[in-house]
Amino acid sequence: MSLLDELVESEFVKVSRSLDVDRFRSIEGLGEAESIPIDAKAFAAAFASLELKSCSVHVQRTFPRILQMHYSTTGAIVGLAMDDTVSLIIDGVEARPPALLLVKGTTTCEIVEQQPNTLALLNFASVEDRGWPGGADSAQVIVTLVDKCEALRTTVSDALMLASHSPDTLAQPNVIESIEESILQAVDLAMAAASPASETRRLSLSHYLALVRKFDEFVAANAGKTLYSADVARQLGVSVRTLHNAVVAIRGMSMHRYMRLRRLWNVRQQLVRGASVQSIKSVALVHGFWHMGEFTSLYRELFGETPQQTLSAARNTPNARP
Repeated sequence: MSLLDELVESEFVKVSRSLDVDRFRSIEGLGEAESIPIDAKAFAAAFASLELKSCSVHVQRTFPRILQMHYSTTGAIVGLAMDDTVSLIIDGVEARPPALLLVKGTTTCEIVEQQPNTLALLNFASVEDRGWPGGADSAQVIVTLVDKCEALRTTVSDALMLASHSPDTLAQPNVIESIEESILQAVDLAMAAASPASETRRLSLSHYLALVRKFDEFVAANAGKTLYSADVARQLGVSVRTLHNAVVAIRGMSMHRYMRLRRLWNVRQQLVRGASVQSIKSVALVHGFWHMGEFTSLYRELFGETPQQTLSAARNTPNARP
């Protein structure tokens, strides 16, 4: 049983289990998130959060997706895997345990999760004079020692379990402050043993990261238009090969597959709103799917249901979906 399955609501812990991908919500308070599912079948996302004195603890069970996360904190956000099976790519850098994500200030991260993950995010209001690496408004993947990562993971789990199942303990004087200090000390030890991911690799990816963001802006600005890779690359001032390599490095998949995912997600967003006037076929055509059999198959493979089922559910449950 995972940590999120063991937690219950209490005075200090909030727990939310999402019913489906359309009602999925990112962790509140850490910034704005935009995600595109890679596989929405067997959707089982969940969240738990614990508010301490000047630190908040968030644990999230995710789903396969491409995520653009706009983080914002007055201090720092530390992200860590809650088990050893976690696998994700952050700004083109693979982040497996014992890797940590360190965010300071306001910044945007491009994240790819090819599988469901259980992650913890620790948001500290202030980290002055703690000697953690990184400058203002930055994000980086750093690799610490296995035992330091495991110690931090255990401290976070223990704090959530105590606040969930023994909330009276946290109501005692100075207990919340002591829990927060224990988490800070565990992070301090992990940071002291950490080293930044290859600086050369990070710098080589910065051009790709900027190019993919321009690519996303171009695709969004031309929603509903048929886009050809050669034309897109020409508009961005690069070769098709360079654009393809950038998408593979940052999004973890080919440009063709990424654009198809975006188009399928756009179709679904219209269907869950009821698409009252337009038919499924016309919505599909607008987004470049001219072969209805192939479109239905791709849609079912991604979302675990047919377009007709999505539209029917949306029309039968008014205001239940965004």
